[in-house]
Amino acid sequence: MTTTAPLRPLSVASAVSALLAVTLSGCTMGSDAAAPSRSGAATPASSSSSSSSSSTTLPSATAAWSKTQDRIDAYTSLRVDGRDAMDEESPRAIITGDLDTDPSDIVFTSDEIGNFTLRRIGSDIYLKGDDAYWKAVAQDDPTLPDASSFADRWVKAPASTWDDNDLDDMSIKPIFDAMTDDSDPKWKTLASDDAELTRDTVDGVEAYKITGADGDTVVWASADGKYNLLKIEDASPGEDEFALASFSRWNEKFEVTAPKGALDLGSADPESGTEKTT
Repeated sequence: MTTTAPLRPLSVASAVSALLAVTLSGCTMGSDAAAPSRSGAATPASSSSSSSSSSTTLPSATAAWSKTQDRIDAYTSLRVDGRDAMDEESPRAIITGDLDTDPSDIVFTSDEIGNFTLRRIGSDIYLKGDDAYWKAVAQDDPTLPDASSFADRWVKAPASTWDDNDLDDMSIKPIFDAMTDDSDPKWKTLASDDAELTRDTVDGVEAYKITGADGDTVVWASADGKYNLLKIEDASPGEDEFALASFSRWNEKFEVTAPKGALDLGSADPESGTEKTT
């Protein structure tokens, strides 16, 4: 199969672009095939109530949330493992990298959409999806003759596909900006006098569990004096919000490398050159 014009690879890249705009802008994770969502492997951190007692006076929910907000505001990178629903069958995204997702490594899994891994390094976007993922893309873009040609191989989206707005839309930073915005309707419930704080643990880590006044928004922060964000649960997430997510590796320096032998969709023949990779 040959390509005589850039229309075919651009159509593929456009489908990928549409997917990424939805997947990464605010971390949308819906299961609509026309706008596939995101990634996954490891299960979000689970929590269990701590049976140990302490004579240490607990901070108020408002004070603990304020210190957590200060900590969040200082983050430049981390690992996020989230879902768009509370059940283990919902789509999962694992995002590792800088908050503006440059660089970043994103793994998405979904029974309905399929699985893909995406890497962003500057303006370069690399993606590897399984057969189910590319079939979902092909359903959204009927001009794609043979989506299976791209299954299980790294592809690079042509630079012409992206503009500054597209790249900005990939940032996950708005999630954390909302958390530190005292006027945000959801997160300000954690600063209410009616918010509650209890002791808990998250994967064995001592934590403060802060439950918002609405009863729907719950945050776990480390109880070691650092107030690192460990986990969130949201019983009524909005369209661009996590229902469940765990956080770790705060402010680490992540190295994201370009995959070797990636097929450039801007110029390459899908059936030539690059072998399938794992």
